[in-house]
Amino acid sequence: MMRNIKTLCMILVCLTATVGYAQEVLVEDGKIIIDASAIPHTRVKKARATDGTNTKRGTNNASNISSVVSDDKVYYKFELSQERFTGFWLFAVTRCINLDENGRGWRLPTYKEAALIYILWPELTKAGLTGVAGGSGTDAGGDGTTLPYVTYDDNGTIQRVDKRRTGNYYRCIRDLD
Repeated sequence: MMRNIKTLCMILVCLTATVGYAQEVLVEDGKIIIDASAIPHTRVKKARATDGTNTKRGTNNASNISSVVSDDKVYYKFELSQERFTGFWLFAVTRCINLDENGRGWRLPTYKEAALIYILWPELTKAGLTGVAGGSGTDAGGDGTTLPYVTYDDNGTIQRVDKRRTGNYYRCIRDLD
């Protein structure tokens, strides 16, 4: 029951933030982009790698995508990959680092960015994105074996799922200038 209340509160906070600001979904040269510059954001590019594993947390600093520090604010403008994939968490981190879809620089979204993608999902599907993917690069805390995962269930439930579960869906994003 408490988990459901916490989830509902998270959704309400996200919705409140999105109602007051004008995040945009853009399509530029076939690229699907979220412009989040109207909400609290950062222009410092996010880390792409981690020193964490599927069984331990990484260090809590800006050079680690899985850290609380990296999740502090969303990047102001990012592109979403058309591709979604499944795999365990560390595989997903590495796959995004190695992705060469119209260039390099891809990474997993942070927890806050994954929640923003969920909130903007209706606009993203209108722009041509298909296949939901709720996996994030952020550690869920605890012993380091879980990650926050956004469930596309009409409620946007945030679950803590095992990093070693191969059925998690992920999508890479790329910070834009």
